[in-house]
Amino acid sequence: MADEQITQKLMGLLGLARRAGQLAVGTTAVEKLVHRGERPLVILADDAGGALAQRAARWSPVRGLVTGAVTGADLAAAFGRDKLAVVGTASPDFIRGIRKLGF
Repeated sequence: MADEQITQKLMGLLGLARRAGQLAVGTTAVEKLVHRGERPLVILADDAGGALAQRAARWSPVRGLVTGAVTGADLAAAFGRDKLAVVGTASPDFIRGIRKLGF
């Protein structure tokens, strides 16, 4: 799991991306980005199930798969869901910001 300070910065960036309409929330939304060829950066919860992790590993094209950064509970709480294991963004600006954090 990532350092708590880095995790908070990542969650802040994801929140900004969501408010800007640049974040796909949930498996279906992220898959739509992939299938449209938008090459998202995918953030997978550290405690995501094995089936979802295998599924996400097969998504192509993507700009990367970030794991070990956040938990499903972190994502769910941040985005008002009961459960949430995956989000993604295709925005070059948000991807750049996430990469600067070391992901």
